[in-house]
Amino acid sequence: MGFRKVLNQRIDDFMKTQNLPARDVPAMYLKTGIILLWWLSTYLIIILGGLPMWANVLLCIVLGWAYAGVGFCIMHDAIHGGYSKHANINKLFGLTMEMLGSSSFIWRQKHNVWHHTYTNISGLDEDLETNGLLRMTPHEPWKPMFRFQHIYVPFVYSLTGFSFFWRDFRVYFTGKSDDHHAYPKMNFNDKIIFWAGKLFFAMVLLVIPMFFFVWWQVLLGMILTLMTVGVTLAAIFQLAHVMEPAEFPEPVGDPLHIENEWAIHQVETTVNFAPKNHLLNWYAGGLNFQIEHHLFPHICHVHYPKLSPIVQQVCAEFGVSYYSYPTYFSALIDHLRSLKHLGNRQFSMANG
Repeated sequence: MGFRKVLNQRIDDFMKTQNLPARDVPAMYLKTGIILLWWLSTYLIIILGGLPMWANVLLCIVLGWAYAGVGFCIMHDAIHGGYSKHANINKLFGLTMEMLGSSSFIWRQKHNVWHHTYTNISGLDEDLETNGLLRMTPHEPWKPMFRFQHIYVPFVYSLTGFSFFWRDFRVYFTGKSDDHHAYPKMNFNDKIIFWAGKLFFAMVLLVIPMFFFVWWQVLLGMILTLMTVGVTLAAIFQLAHVMEPAEFPEPVGDPLHIENEWAIHQVETTVNFAPKNHLLNWYAGGLNFQIEHHLFPHICHVHYPKLSPIVQQVCAEFGVSYYSYPTYFSALIDHLRSLKHLGNRQFSMANG
């Protein structure tokens, strides 16, 4: 049997013998309640607490972390169909993407299709696109500014939340995010959800706060919150792929194709990090087990730590490279090192 078939069989057997539900996990519903309560309570303390400005600045950062937690743990599983076996529940919790000011419709195509199908393939994986601000793969054209990208990357990552708006409106009005990525047409309901989400986001971060704070404080709070969201999201998602052990394959042949089968491609273009960090496991929605997520996106992320040893064993049997950094800090350092190398004009990763 091939790699993917053996892997799926081992995981299926494990889930059955351990009596683990792939979706509708009670711990996931509890986690959802905790994260949404974190978001709401932080927001209400800022609005109604009457606290000094320095305290509200800190709370805006905490609010940004709560927003990111919604994205990591609730929205992400739901849009993948890994939250519940009921499509309507997945759709409902997938709408939490609108809380972040972004469109669940557009994320579904951008992430589930472009990223999960064409992982680390330059020009196809939209998660590698930074509007020319960063060189994320060895196959992208070089610019002199990239020599310093490992230094200015935190600022670029802080713009992630704002880039959601730019992408959403460009896709809405033009049908594409760039020359390589054309999106399906929205139906009437999709458009209603799109604008309702934007209105909700504006009400929460702009309109309601205007009744309690002067305009410049509201603007500062919104910017600080969104910058925190952006840095936090990027500092998890990008550490799983823009790393030196990860491959950046190019399509070959006629018609163009990737030589590895899909499952092997997912493992060898992805890395894990900090698998024993229980706090990160909880907060990042299992995304530090990115290999398991790419292989089994329809399984709730709370199971990934249990699935990881099985995936590692099958990879070892088939000679498939499985890489995991022991800590978050070691992964972060290597991510910055990778960006520095990619900023070198002559640099091309050996596996790229």
